[in-house]
Amino acid sequence: MITLGIDLASQPENTAVCSIEWTASVATVRQIKLSCTDACLDEMISKADAVGIDAPLGWPVAFTAAVADWSHAEWTKDLRDQMRFRLTDFKVRELHGKWPLSVSSDLIALPAMRAMSLLQRHQVTDRSGCSEPFFEVYPAASLKAWGFQSQGYKGSKGTAPQSRANILDSILSAMPWLKCADLCAKDDNLLDALVAALTTHQAFQKETLRPTTEELPTAAKEGWIHLPSALPKHPV
Repeated sequence: MITLGIDLASQPENTAVCSIEWTASVATVRQIKLSCTDACLDEMISKADAVGIDAPLGWPVAFTAAVADWSHAEWTKDLRDQMRFRLTDFKVRELHGKWPLSVSSDLIALPAMRAMSLLQRHQVTDRSGCSEPFFEVYPAASLKAWGFQSQGYKGSKGTAPQSRANILDSILSAMPWLKCADLCAKDDNLLDALVAALTTHQAFQKETLRPTTEELPTAAKEGWIHLPSALPKHPV
């Protein structure tokens, strides 16, 4: 089995991918690279059994309805939150005490637009990950769920490079069956792509938080962040 993790940016320069091959005894990073064009992403997706994308796969239902036909005469905190955050964002906040970036009011909206084109090309209609092997993932939340450092590893300044090295050491210590190179920690986009690929395997194995029957119709439209509750299991 091959899982593909995509750390999606609005432009190729900061877009990273990581492909992991899973066998009966080991999980091996087969390819990890930065500066990925849409053509590169499509080629790698064609070779993968499951794909995890670090970008929002939709907008809040209340936001899309309001943009199409605004009907709110008063502005309240509750309305603001409904416009900014999706059902899955509220769930992340509840479980991890942290808001994901708002897809409707932060710069993460630009990667989301690129993600929409990707889903369109690959004819993905269910954004929840429950009926098609395309999953929305959140690497920082995965790291936190696994008990690892989940902040301070972005960028090239200060202690960020050492933080990435420490995180990779923690991953390899907890997952000795994972075979990968130090390159995975050279850039925060590469590290996020690695974590995305690992989380994607958990999502495919139904080892992540999934929407309930009641939540599914909304998640299918808005997207759903697949949060692990424990470390990835040995491939066997």
